Amino acid sequence: MIAFRNVRTALIMMGIATIAGGAQAKPEYLDVLTKTYPASEKALSARSCVNCHVSDSDYSKNAYGKQVAQQLLNSGTRTLTPEILHAVESQASNPGDISNLEKIKQGVAPADRKSAGPGAAAGTSAPAGGATAAPGSKPLWPKNAFHPAIVHFPIALFLAALLLDLVGLVRGSPKLLLAGWYNLVMAAVSSVGAIGTGFFAAITMRLPLKGLIFTHLTLAAIAALIMCILVALRVHRHEKMSRPLRIAYFVLAFAGMLLISYSAHLGGAFVYGE
Repeated sequence: MIAFRNVRTALIMMGIATIAGGAQAKPEYLDVLTKTYPASEKALSARSCVNCHVSDSDYSKNAYGKQVAQQLLNSGTRTLTPEILHAVESQASNPGDISNLEKIKQGVAPADRKSAGPGAAAGTSAPAGGATAAPGSKPLWPKNAFHPAIVHFPIALFLAALLLDLVGLVRGSPKLLLAGWYNLVMAAVSSVGAIGTGFFAAITMRLPLKGLIFTHLTLAAIAALIMCILVALRVHRHEKMSRPLRIAYFVLAFAGMLLISYSAHLGGAFVYGE
């Protein structure tokens, strides 16, 4: 009966995490941008996230990103489309500057404060208006590799494990400590999938493995390693851990919780902008 309750609780937590993850999945903005302006794809792809964000380490929206975000808000949608991009083409990201479209044609970042020169290289212009490559249907396996959903499993399970351990220790309840053990094991196992899909998503979505993205993945990987170490400390011990080992366990667990929290903050900064 106890095992059944533990499994049922874990399934409920996973279901909630999946729903939350699906709601926060990041749209593939770069793909839409390059397909809307195929003639400028090389320059747009090289800049990657920096087309709409300040830098690889600062994911605040730049002037062009704010214009696109405002147009999304005006249109009542969170999905980037070619129509949204066309709506801000005639705008200038900086006062007195040339239009966003002209900068894209000339391979210059729309938010760049330095105006592009009058002579764009031949063959680099992108068609204005409707002459764009229409985005295809969504593939069965998305480029984000379901990372936004999977990453919530180890976070929820790890926090639940620590809470069950703490309450079980205070109340002297072997059942709660055992439940904490099961949650910890599931957290460590699911963290492998979270890290793997994170690296896969960074590669397939052409995200720069530096700055904020690199820090996010590195901290998450260290946190996953800490989970595995905690599993090793707990194996076959459960409530029988000695006091010094228990203290070391919670100190390490607290460090892992801080790493997970900051890594999650960086993930949120990437999705929503700082």
